[in-house]
Amino acid sequence: MKTSPFSINHEWTFKPALFPEGLVPGYAPLRAATEADGLRSLGLIGCIGSVQMGRLFQWKRHQIRRMLDEKKLIQHLLLKNKNIIPIYTIGPRAAHLLNLEWSHEFWRTWPIERILSNLVFFQFCCAMRDKQKVFQIHSAPFPFTGRVEIGGESRNVLVIRGDTSHLPSMLRHSWHPIIAIAESLVVVQPINDLLKDAKLLLDTDLKEDYRFYRQIKGEWIIK
Repeated sequence: MKTSPFSINHEWTFKPALFPEGLVPGYAPLRAATEADGLRSLGLIGCIGSVQMGRLFQWKRHQIRRMLDEKKLIQHLLLKNKNIIPIYTIGPRAAHLLNLEWSHEFWRTWPIERILSNLVFFQFCCAMRDKQKVFQIHSAPFPFTGRVEIGGESRNVLVIRGDTSHLPSMLRHSWHPIIAIAESLVVVQPINDLLKDAKLLLDTDLKEDYRFYRQIKGEWIIK
């Protein structure tokens, strides 16, 4: 199977932006509903890639540049096998406008697993927008990356990256049905029992008109 572009097995290095504490971002209003909705979604989840912003929020390059200048967005660098990938978090101006929690360096402690789970979550949202069109993005408690709401039905999204030994005790407390996203079926096998009622996608499904896997007698079958 081809290695996922979001695989934990690539050589990753995160280079967070240096943002001075106490910097006053100045005045800049929310200019459109798409700007407000996108910044709120980003603030609730964590970080996103530039291509994903364009697909999901329909932001153009000049809009992104303006939001960077206005400190609504902050750009960081993610290195994948020495290839540079710009990723973005919300800035202090967006946090103030949307009443979201923010710190001048909260991203500095993020492990690579969290960054990748954010990118996979938004990749799923891009695929879902192409197929589903209307849905809402919400935060979700750890170990879930986020929650999506479609037509009044909510599902917690679990992106499986790296070690899964911490998951058994936590997955039992999910108040919503689960969508799991993994690199391969092999990665999911150790926690199959905890995902009996979950829907599953593989990273490779996020480029297509996806169909979910479901468990039948312990085996994952596309339904």
